[in-house]
Amino acid sequence: MKLEDCRKCPHHYSAQRDDILCRFNGGFDYLVSALDRKGIRMVVMCPLEMPLFKSDEIAGNNLRSQINPT
Repeated sequence: MKLEDCRKCPHHYSAQRDDILCRFNGGFDYLVSALDRKGIRMVVMCPLEMPLFKSDEIAGNNLRSQINPT
């Protein structure tokens, strides 16, 4: 995600030179920004762009591995 888009996000708290504070998870998360090849400042591993799994899928996968160990 571009830093400009991050600043427009309702979860954005503050940004400094190389880091961003985000309130997405209910607390303050420290995110890192970096320059891409074109010189555009990008946010690394924004929680909005990361895949989230349903809790029942995670529990189901854990249960399957306990019943049928490989």
